[in-house]
Amino acid sequence: MEIFETMHSIDVYRKTLTKTTEIQTGDQIRVGHYTATCQTVTPKGALFLLDQYLDEAYPMNRKSTNKGGYEESDLRETLRSKEILDLFDDWGDRMVPFDNGDLLRIPFFGEIFGQEDAEYFEPDGCEQWELMKDRKNRIAFRQNCWEWGWLQNKRKGSATTFAHVYDNGNANYYYASYSCGVRPAFLIN
Repeated sequence: MEIFETMHSIDVYRKTLTKTTEIQTGDQIRVGHYTATCQTVTPKGALFLLDQYLDEAYPMNRKSTNKGGYEESDLRETLRSKEILDLFDDWGDRMVPFDNGDLLRIPFFGEIFGQEDAEYFEPDGCEQWELMKDRKNRIAFRQNCWEWGWLQNKRKGSATTFAHVYDNGNANYYYASYSCGVRPAFLIN
């Protein structure tokens, strides 16, 4: 490793690997070949969100419908599949199920955007995660390319669309049968 020396002292931010029993917002972990960042600490555990979208894009539903919402979606079934859960195998013994029994889920609109543009999407009662107040944290890639990503909320007045994070970090919506990025959230204790 090369070291560059300066004549004067300067302030630098340096990431280091640290062993700890206390997880904090902003802590990052490895999940296979992905990274995940702790978005918030809850009484059930630390809530992490992948920093990248899964390698494959998925539709919310095979047909362009939002009937039944995320809870009855094909994407939810995909996230419950062995193929996807195996990607999180290193953390499987520490993962805590969400209230619906799932180990993985996608974020709600409110967690990513707070109340910004909330009038266009189903209400979810969620507070915006602190790190998501910085738009750059809402942007993610799939295999090093900008990508759009699904959120759980249906668009109000539409029978075919769901909310998503646009590739520039803004809110948008798209047809349920379109394949978009999937950025799972999960709890660990």
